[in-house]
Amino acid sequence: MGVVFALLAGRAFGADARVEGGHLGVATCAGSTCHGAVKTIGTHAIRQDEYFIWQRKDAHAGAYNRLLEPRSNLMSRRLGWGDAARAEGCLTCHADTVEPAARGEKWMVTDGVGCEACHGGASKWIGSHVQGYKTRDDAKADGLYPTWEPAARGQMCLSCHQGSRERPMTHAIMAAGHPPLLFELDTFGTLEPYHHEVDADYVQRKGAQDPARAWAVGQAMAADNLLQSLAEGRHADGLMPELAFFDCDACHHSMKAGRNEPGRTAARAPGTVPLADSSVVLLGLWLQSVDPAMAKEWQAGWARLYDKGFSGDDALRREAQGLRDVLRAVVLGRVQAASLDGPQIRKVLGAILASASGAHAGDYRFAEQAAMASLVLGSALGERDGQGFSTAEKSAIDALYESVKERDRFNPPAYRAALVKLRASLAN
Repeated sequence: MGVVFALLAGRAFGADARVEGGHLGVATCAGSTCHGAVKTIGTHAIRQDEYFIWQRKDAHAGAYNRLLEPRSNLMSRRLGWGDAARAEGCLTCHADTVEPAARGEKWMVTDGVGCEACHGGASKWIGSHVQGYKTRDDAKADGLYPTWEPAARGQMCLSCHQGSRERPMTHAIMAAGHPPLLFELDTFGTLEPYHHEVDADYVQRKGAQDPARAWAVGQAMAADNLLQSLAEGRHADGLMPELAFFDCDACHHSMKAGRNEPGRTAARAPGTVPLADSSVVLLGLWLQSVDPAMAKEWQAGWARLYDKGFSGDDALRREAQGLRDVLRAVVLGRVQAASLDGPQIRKVLGAILASASGAHAGDYRFAEQAAMASLVLGSALGERDGQGFSTAEKSAIDALYESVKERDRFNPPAYRAALVKLRASLAN
């Protein structure tokens, strides 16, 4: 039967669409016998209602429609881009943008961020996909993007949710009205929501999934993205730095005294504008709890980034590349291979909460990440001990999330009180 489907696929999509990396369109995947069942059927290894989960629950499905809103057009025109629904700078992340020659008959820009935006152009792999892969390595070799691997998934998501060379997120875009970007790999996957179930069959086909590992790998990939941007010199445009690479709240904050915290910018003097480096710091806290020797090397590289890197453009690029080399050569592999037990996860979470109470006490971006880390790592603890959150821990995490709910109403004292409450509940 798989062979028949594969042959039909080739005829239905046409030779013109089967160019290298050709995108066939969301409708190609939406057949009721494939991924378009109204509800999960239960007779196959997959749910088969993935299309409807995406269409009804996933914000990616409405990404293009966002560009039709008056607010989006106002932003686009402020940037000199014209109609948002036609602007390349908007479409690059709000739609599945491919060259005209690679668009199949069912491809529609109005589908927003659809199947192939994440899984890769189906023309390369749809025939083998229908027949079924023997191993996940076969799927990768055929061109199916490995979204089951946290590092690959993180790199793909961050290209829009943090910005990249091909899809830059600039201070100008935010000044025009785009909200600041926020991302954490496991949290956003859950909110998406995932359109698969991690059951025994999934683990056999795609490998075991662990929220604690996904969180750490996500931080590593976000750090890699930032360091790559700095190393490639995307942090400056003539006299003016690209402010998107710096902590928003370094400038957008109350002018009340006493906000500066020692250690936020390593040994630099107060007034140094900190980088948007929460991922670099969080990765260091993970290492501090899991591999102290490696953590010292990472921390030293972070300190050099501020010390020598802030002395000039060439030095910054050199220090960023040096730290990225360490990440790529050693740290990422360590994070990917780790399987933390309960005490280790508690140690990581404790280190994050301690830092959030110290050098990052007034840092809203870090506060958001601390809240998400608390929920993700707490969930991982629940998986390991089978108990989940205690009532006190749930209450503390709810208070932490409430304190960071709105940037404009961020209250550092309330945030610190929530941190104290959570640290106390974890200690009991």
